[in-house]
Amino acid sequence: MEENLILDKLVQFGLTRQEANIYLCLYQNGELTGYEVAKMTGISRSNVYNGLASLVEHGAAYVIEGTSSKYLAVAL
Repeated sequence: MEENLILDKLVQFGLTRQEANIYLCLYQNGELTGYEVAKMTGISRSNVYNGLASLVEHGAAYVIEGTSSKYLAVAL
């Protein structure tokens, strides 16, 4: 129940529902690849990578470059 409330607040803040789910996954789990986020959320990889790009563009997540890029949510 609390997770739905957080998702609603993130949507009110301006994220799409999908971006809010991706952000919450990153926030709860730390550094993750797009593949890991897709597995954990059940969102398709292409949609996850689009959502991650949007979060990075809006300053809600960081990209950590390496052999495989990882993403980290900006703290609330």
